[in-house]
Amino acid sequence: MTLIKNKMFSFILLIIIIIPLLILGFWVLVPVFLETPKFTILEKNKYLQIRKYNEMNIAKIITNGERYDGLRKGFIPLARYIGAKEREGEKISMTAPVMQQKKGDNNWEISFFMPSKFDINQLPISQNKNIEIITAPSIILAVITFNGVASTELLENKLSILIKGVEEVNYKIIPNTEPIYSYFNDPSTPGFLRKNEIMIPVEVANNN
Repeated sequence: MTLIKNKMFSFILLIIIIIPLLILGFWVLVPVFLETPKFTILEKNKYLQIRKYNEMNIAKIITNGERYDGLRKGFIPLARYIGAKEREGEKISMTAPVMQQKKGDNNWEISFFMPSKFDINQLPISQNKNIEIITAPSIILAVITFNGVASTELLENKLSILIKGVEEVNYKIIPNTEPIYSYFNDPSTPGFLRKNEIMIPVEVANNN
Protein backbone atom coordinates (compact mmCIF):
# COMPACT_ATOMS: atom_id res chain seq x y z
CA MET A 1 0.00 0.00 0.00
CA THR A 2 2.84 2.37 0.88
CA LEU A 3 4.50 1.62 -2.46
CA ILE A 4 1.30 2.52 -4.32
CA LYS A 5 1.00 5.77 -2.37
CA ASN A 6 4.61 6.65 -3.15
CA LYS A 7 4.09 5.97 -6.85
CA MET A 8 0.90 8.05 -6.84
CA PHE A 9 2.68 10.89 -5.06
CA SER A 10 5.57 10.75 -7.55
CA PHE A 11 3.12 10.78 -10.46
CA ILE A 12 1.22 13.80 -9.10
CA LEU A 13 4.50 15.62 -8.41
CA LEU A 14 5.64 14.89 -11.96
CA ILE A 15 2.39 16.28 -13.38
CA ILE A 16 2.72 19.42 -11.23
CA ILE A 17 6.21 19.97 -12.63
CA ILE A 18 5.50 19.06 -16.26
CA ILE A 19 2.33 21.13 -16.82
CA PRO A 20 3.92 24.51 -15.91
CA LEU A 21 6.94 23.60 -18.04
CA LEU A 22 4.69 22.83 -21.01
CA ILE A 23 2.83 26.13 -20.57
CA LEU A 24 6.11 28.01 -20.24
CA GLY A 25 7.43 26.28 -23.36
CA PHE A 26 4.29 27.26 -25.25
CA TRP A 27 4.71 30.92 -24.31
CA VAL A 28 8.39 30.92 -25.23
CA LEU A 29 8.40 28.81 -28.38
CA VAL A 30 5.21 29.77 -30.24
CA PRO A 31 6.40 33.30 -31.19
CA VAL A 32 9.72 31.81 -32.35
CA PHE A 33 7.94 29.81 -35.05
CA LEU A 34 5.86 32.73 -36.35
CA GLU A 35 7.14 34.41 -39.52
CA THR A 36 8.39 37.95 -39.00
CA PRO A 37 9.21 40.73 -41.48
CA LYS A 38 12.62 40.45 -43.16
CA PHE A 39 15.20 43.15 -42.51
CA THR A 40 18.90 43.96 -42.69
CA ILE A 41 20.73 45.57 -39.76
CA LEU A 42 22.52 48.69 -41.00
CA GLU A 43 23.90 49.89 -37.68
CA LYS A 44 23.43 49.35 -33.97
CA ASN A 45 24.45 50.63 -30.57
CA LYS A 46 23.61 49.72 -26.98
CA TYR A 47 20.16 51.26 -27.33
CA LEU A 48 18.90 50.22 -30.75
CA GLN A 49 19.28 48.74 -34.19
CA ILE A 50 18.91 50.63 -37.46
CA ARG A 51 17.09 48.21 -39.74
CA LYS A 52 16.18 48.31 -43.40
CA TYR A 53 12.94 46.39 -43.81
CA ASN A 54 12.07 44.69 -47.05
CA GLU A 55 8.90 45.52 -48.91
CA MET A 56 6.03 43.61 -47.29
CA ASN A 57 2.33 42.97 -47.70
CA ILE A 58 0.16 43.96 -44.76
CA ALA A 59 -3.49 43.86 -43.75
CA LYS A 60 -4.45 47.00 -41.85
CA ILE A 61 -7.43 48.69 -40.26
CA ILE A 62 -8.02 52.10 -38.66
CA THR A 63 -9.53 52.16 -35.16
CA ASN A 64 -10.05 54.76 -32.47
CA GLY A 65 -9.86 55.03 -28.70
CA GLU A 66 -7.08 54.87 -26.15
CA ARG A 67 -3.99 52.88 -27.14
CA TYR A 68 -4.99 49.49 -25.70
CA ASP A 69 -8.64 49.85 -26.73
CA GLY A 70 -7.60 50.82 -30.26
CA LEU A 71 -5.30 47.80 -30.43
CA ARG A 72 -8.04 45.43 -29.31
CA LYS A 73 -10.55 46.89 -31.78
CA GLY A 74 -8.10 46.33 -34.61
CA PHE A 75 -6.80 42.92 -33.59
CA ILE A 76 -10.19 41.21 -33.56
CA PRO A 77 -11.26 41.93 -37.19
CA LEU A 78 -7.73 41.26 -38.49
CA ALA A 79 -7.65 37.92 -36.65
CA ARG A 80 -11.03 37.06 -38.17
CA TYR A 81 -9.67 37.97 -41.60
CA ILE A 82 -6.65 35.65 -41.42
CA GLY A 83 -8.81 32.97 -39.82
CA ALA A 84 -11.23 33.04 -42.79
CA LYS A 85 -14.16 33.80 -40.48
CA GLU A 86 -15.81 36.37 -42.75
CA ARG A 87 -14.53 35.44 -46.18
CA GLU A 88 -13.98 32.53 -48.52
CA GLY A 89 -10.63 30.81 -49.04
CA GLU A 90 -7.92 29.25 -46.90
CA LYS A 91 -6.74 30.46 -43.54
CA ILE A 92 -3.64 32.66 -43.43
CA SER A 93 -0.94 31.78 -40.93
CA MET A 94 -0.48 34.10 -37.98
CA THR A 95 2.68 36.20 -38.09
CA ALA A 96 4.41 38.50 -35.64
CA PRO A 97 4.39 41.22 -34.58
CA VAL A 98 1.04 42.97 -34.35
CA MET A 99 1.83 46.60 -35.22
CA GLN A 100 0.16 49.78 -34.01
CA GLN A 101 0.79 53.35 -35.15
CA LYS A 102 -1.04 56.53 -34.24
CA LYS A 103 -2.92 58.22 -37.08
CA GLY A 104 -4.26 61.59 -35.96
CA ASP A 105 -6.17 62.32 -32.77
CA ASN A 106 -7.04 59.11 -30.97
CA ASN A 107 -6.94 57.06 -34.18
CA TRP A 108 -4.70 54.03 -34.69
CA GLU A 109 -3.56 51.93 -37.61
CA ILE A 110 -3.39 48.28 -36.57
CA SER A 111 -1.66 45.93 -38.99
CA PHE A 112 -0.63 42.31 -39.52
CA PHE A 113 2.32 41.39 -41.72
CA MET A 114 1.18 38.85 -44.34
CA PRO A 115 3.21 35.64 -44.89
CA SER A 116 5.88 36.11 -47.56
CA LYS A 117 4.60 33.13 -49.60
CA PHE A 118 1.68 35.30 -50.78
CA ASP A 119 1.90 37.86 -53.55
CA ILE A 120 -0.41 40.82 -53.06
CA ASN A 121 -2.80 39.50 -55.72
CA GLN A 122 -3.00 36.10 -53.98
CA LEU A 123 -4.33 37.51 -50.72
CA PRO A 124 -8.11 37.18 -50.34
CA ILE A 125 -10.28 40.29 -50.26
CA SER A 126 -11.83 40.93 -46.88
CA GLN A 127 -15.59 41.26 -46.59
CA ASN A 128 -14.89 43.81 -43.89
CA LYS A 129 -14.59 47.00 -45.93
CA ASN A 130 -12.49 48.61 -43.21
CA ILE A 131 -9.63 46.17 -43.78
CA GLU A 132 -7.17 47.19 -46.46
CA ILE A 133 -4.52 44.95 -48.03
CA ILE A 134 -1.50 46.89 -49.26
CA THR A 135 2.17 46.52 -50.12
CA ALA A 136 4.25 48.60 -47.74
CA PRO A 137 7.47 49.87 -49.33
CA SER A 138 10.93 49.17 -47.98
CA ILE A 139 11.70 51.45 -45.04
CA ILE A 140 14.54 52.26 -42.62
CA LEU A 141 13.53 52.12 -38.97
CA ALA A 142 15.29 52.69 -35.67
CA VAL A 143 14.19 49.86 -33.37
CA ILE A 144 14.40 49.23 -29.64
CA THR A 145 13.57 45.76 -28.29
CA PHE A 146 12.45 45.08 -24.72
CA ASN A 147 10.40 42.79 -22.51
CA GLY A 148 7.46 43.48 -20.23
CA VAL A 149 3.78 44.35 -20.18
CA ALA A 150 3.39 47.19 -22.69
CA SER A 151 2.03 49.80 -20.30
CA THR A 152 1.93 53.45 -21.30
CA GLU A 153 4.70 54.21 -18.80
CA LEU A 154 6.99 51.49 -20.17
CA LEU A 155 6.39 52.50 -23.79
CA GLU A 156 7.06 56.17 -23.07
CA ASN A 157 10.28 55.28 -21.25
CA LYS A 158 11.53 53.05 -24.08
CA LEU A 159 10.56 55.60 -26.73
CA SER A 160 12.63 58.20 -24.88
CA ILE A 161 15.61 55.82 -24.86
CA LEU A 162 15.10 55.12 -28.57
CA ILE A 163 15.10 58.81 -29.46
CA LYS A 164 18.27 59.29 -27.40
CA GLY A 165 19.89 56.35 -29.15
CA VAL A 166 19.16 57.76 -32.62
CA GLU A 167 21.09 60.89 -31.65
CA GLU A 168 24.23 58.74 -31.28
CA VAL A 169 24.20 57.28 -34.80
CA ASN A 170 24.40 58.87 -38.23
CA TYR A 171 20.62 58.92 -38.62
CA LYS A 172 17.79 61.27 -37.77
CA ILE A 173 14.10 60.77 -37.13
CA ILE A 174 11.96 61.73 -40.12
CA PRO A 175 9.84 64.75 -39.10
CA ASN A 176 6.10 64.33 -38.54
CA THR A 177 6.27 60.55 -38.22
CA GLU A 178 4.80 58.48 -35.40
CA PRO A 179 6.43 55.49 -33.69
CA ILE A 180 5.21 51.99 -34.49
CA TYR A 181 4.51 49.81 -31.44
CA SER A 182 5.04 46.11 -32.10
CA TYR A 183 3.79 43.27 -29.92
CA PHE A 184 5.00 39.68 -30.34
CA ASN A 185 3.02 37.75 -27.72
CA ASP A 186 -0.59 37.17 -26.78
CA PRO A 187 -1.97 38.85 -23.63
CA SER A 188 -1.89 35.60 -21.60
CA THR A 189 1.93 35.56 -21.75
CA PRO A 190 3.59 36.61 -18.46
CA GLY A 191 5.07 40.09 -18.66
CA PHE A 192 8.69 39.03 -18.30
CA LEU A 193 8.32 36.80 -21.37
CA ARG A 194 6.58 39.35 -23.59
CA LYS A 195 8.69 40.76 -26.41
CA ASN A 196 7.93 44.26 -27.64
CA GLU A 197 9.56 46.68 -30.04
CA ILE A 198 9.19 50.35 -30.83
CA MET A 199 10.16 51.39 -34.34
CA ILE A 200 10.43 54.88 -35.74
CA PRO A 201 11.20 55.94 -39.33
CA VAL A 202 14.67 57.44 -39.81
CA GLU A 203 16.91 58.64 -42.60
CA VAL A 204 20.63 59.22 -42.94
CA ALA A 205 21.64 62.45 -41.25
CA ASN A 206 23.18 65.22 -43.34
CA ASN A 207 26.45 66.11 -41.64
CA ASN A 208 27.23 69.05 -43.90
